[in-house]
Amino acid sequence: MGTARTMLLVMLAALALGAAGASTAMAATVVTPPDGATVPVAPGAVRVALPAPVEPDLVRGEVRGPRGASGGSATTGAGDPQALVIPVPPDGAGTYRVAWWGMTTDGHPFAGASAFAVRSPTPVAAPVTPGGSDGAGPLAVIARLLVLIGVLGTAGMALTREWVLARAWVAGGVAPPGAQGADALRDHASAASPDPVSRWWTALWTLLAAWVVGLAIALPVQAAAVGWAWGDLLGGTRWGTAWMGLLALAVIGAVAAAALRGGDPGLAPAGARMYALAVPGLIGAVLLSWSGHAASGTDATLGTAFDVAHGWATAAWLGGLVMLMVLALPLLDALAPADRVRLGAGIVVRFSTVAVAAVVILVITGVYRALAELPSLSALWSTDYGLALLAKLVVFGVMLVLAAWNRLVLHPRLERVALGLEPAGASDGLPALEASVRAEVLLGAAVLAAVAVMVALMPPT
Repeated sequence: MGTARTMLLVMLAALALGAAGASTAMAATVVTPPDGATVPVAPGAVRVALPAPVEPDLVRGEVRGPRGASGGSATTGAGDPQALVIPVPPDGAGTYRVAWWGMTTDGHPFAGASAFAVRSPTPVAAPVTPGGSDGAGPLAVIARLLVLIGVLGTAGMALTREWVLARAWVAGGVAPPGAQGADALRDHASAASPDPVSRWWTALWTLLAAWVVGLAIALPVQAAAVGWAWGDLLGGTRWGTAWMGLLALAVIGAVAAAALRGGDPGLAPAGARMYALAVPGLIGAVLLSWSGHAASGTDATLGTAFDVAHGWATAAWLGGLVMLMVLALPLLDALAPADRVRLGAGIVVRFSTVAVAAVVILVITGVYRALAELPSLSALWSTDYGLALLAKLVVFGVMLVLAAWNRLVLHPRLERVALGLEPAGASDGLPALEASVRAEVLLGAAVLAAVAVMVALMPPT
């Protein structure tokens, strides 16, 4: 199966999962006076308490009184960035209608409406419709998923090509002590590398394209959900700043890829070249954390740092799996059996080290973020956000089982065969490794789909 086709199938599967799981309504808000209440005196303002800080320049409120009085302004509460205050024009007894809409600092569109009565339920004000949506919907999830795939995938593919494949090639794979032939192995692998390296570049360009397409979808979808023009959304909001930064990084990544493709050293260490290709994705992960849930909590600095570490570890593991699928495995398939086992063992040994380190970081940072975002254990199954997190944990658990099998079964088997402790043949583990890597890539896409749904949902805190 061609690289582009394989990558497209993986992304389509992830998009289907993301769209199927998208339920992006905002968490409950608290309105004062409450919806349906009857109060003795008209309040000076309606207060809407939201689950996260709001963008002060991107909120709107509208009130209509029972006799036609109306108002159309909203401000954040004094000293309370999570409160929206909507002035109520005095209009006598009767039922007032209120609507509000806008966006939180972590990018969630919100909207709502309520009604309250002053002394008498009649007369009743004309209906008021919010100008935005309460949540961005499935398209926003798909857009975020494409950006995640592009940002994390490009960084991880470049880093692990340098850390794993190039280092294994330099070392001549794994061989018995005193064995000769490292130069021959490097020559054979280099001769077989042009097509696999070309596939790696195709995959990199595919991921960059996914990144840009995700941003192209995100802007109009977000603007429509928030109920403001594109310029208002991009000008001065955290979401808009992150969007422009991510677009600039995608362009930088594309320019770097175009400039560095011609001088590709093949399997040899590329040094600054691979790091130059990884930097846009690494910075992109920082922007995603800075504009997301982690930066809107009470522990913004520490939460963002942990979230960035979580993103980088995800890039190393999942991007590394993509590198194995599109570059390392096709390269091994093109080699003679002895070279295949020797280089394959070297690649697996180095990738296992990267994967174990990534899993440790993912567990530590994931536990911290879950404790910060879930008010109780029951929120894991009683809220939409918790269910999305639970789905992510289940898929992640399956990936851990596969990774443990690779580390504890396939890894030692490959090393034993490469060291001459077991005879080569069907038991060398490479066919099983290929099947495992492809399964982990699909599961990784499902994990990112769950993350995209989580980003679209407001944590229950």
